[in-house]
Amino acid sequence: MEALTGPDTLAEIQQTLELAWAEEEVSEHTKMCIELAVSEIGTNIIAYSGDGRPVRLRMVVDVRPESVAVTFTDDGHPAEVDLTRITMADEASESGRGLALAHRVLDELSYWRDQKGNHWTLTRRRSE
Repeated sequence: MEALTGPDTLAEIQQTLELAWAEEEVSEHTKMCIELAVSEIGTNIIAYSGDGRPVRLRMVVDVRPESVAVTFTDDGHPAEVDLTRITMADEASESGRGLALAHRVLDELSYWRDQKGNHWTLTRRRSE
């Protein structure tokens, strides 16, 4: 998927996952975990990467025999995040849970930035 972020971007992300699931048999548990993490990271990219302006977003889903990997690349501002220090927000907080939720349901969550922009990799081992 390649898109300029906007009001339909989350629906496009979900459609991209549905296409991947149609091509490969993946357990419901693995799908649920990937969909939750992808929704959280995708929402963060849409909300924060462009400071309210659209950004170019590319999403690739790679269904492998042993895992499912999703990569996001965007041309927005650098994400100010330290993935080694992710914690769940307290119960009173209205936000701040997305990265922690994604981290919990994935086997790998990584972020880096280069001249092409921000790169996120989300990986979950396939369960039966």
